[in-house]
Amino acid sequence: MNMTLESEIVSEKEIITMLQENNPLAWEHLYDKYAPAMYGLVCSLTDDKLLGEQIFANSFIQLKKNGILSGTKYALSAVLLKHTYSYAMTHLKQIGINPKPSDSPNKTKILYLILTQCNVIKEAASMLTITEKEVKKRIHAEFSGFANAR
Repeated sequence: MNMTLESEIVSEKEIITMLQENNPLAWEHLYDKYAPAMYGLVCSLTDDKLLGEQIFANSFIQLKKNGILSGTKYALSAVLLKHTYSYAMTHLKQIGINPKPSDSPNKTKILYLILTQCNVIKEAASMLTITEKEVKKRIHAEFSGFANAR
């Protein structure tokens, strides 16, 4: 991973604009900003470090190869995590490995809900009977947890 100073990390909006402009630097910024959380999510599904690294790398490659981010206008982190989760689960299933059970089911409850059942924050808020602001706050905390779990 590139060692980037905090001040050099660009915003989600800037990354999306760069992706739309086919600026190759967008992929570097995307990696610098989101790879820790994506990799942390994969690591939450398998204890096999080598397998986790392979799944993460292939998941990241698929983003560009399949144009997964081409229509993204906002919520880049949600799209990335949803793709990473889906790719990892499919890959694990294909090779006959069950994802490891979560150490704390409540720790990733909202992210899990969004990754598997909801497409928008409003839907998750309604299902959990909490405000959208509270959902965003919890998503941010859980997202940070994945990034720090590596």
